[in-house]
Amino acid sequence: MYLVHARLRTVPPAEVPCDLRETARAGLSPGDRVEHLAVHPQSTEHFTLGFYLLSDSLEDAERHAESVCRRLLAARSLPAARLLDVGVPLMPMPLLERRTA
Repeated sequence: MYLVHARLRTVPPAEVPCDLRETARAGLSPGDRVEHLAVHPQSTEHFTLGFYLLSDSLEDAERHAESVCRRLLAARSLPAARLLDVGVPLMPMPLLERRTA
């Protein structure tokens, strides 16, 4: 399982809606292989979707998360937005060092 973040910015005048978590989750299907979807609003215009995906590789997980985002945008399960980037979040070195000590 991989955690992949997708960062998006709404297209004005759209803002991040308060029910974004529910509408985004409702747009998922079992074939998406999304075990969990977290929604992190950063501002009235920016938000991040955190996908926990079942996938065979990191690259496949990133590609799959991007395709799910694009489908959710097309289906209007998300507000009108532009996909900024998709990728696995990096863990800061001090945190990695504590985990391996």
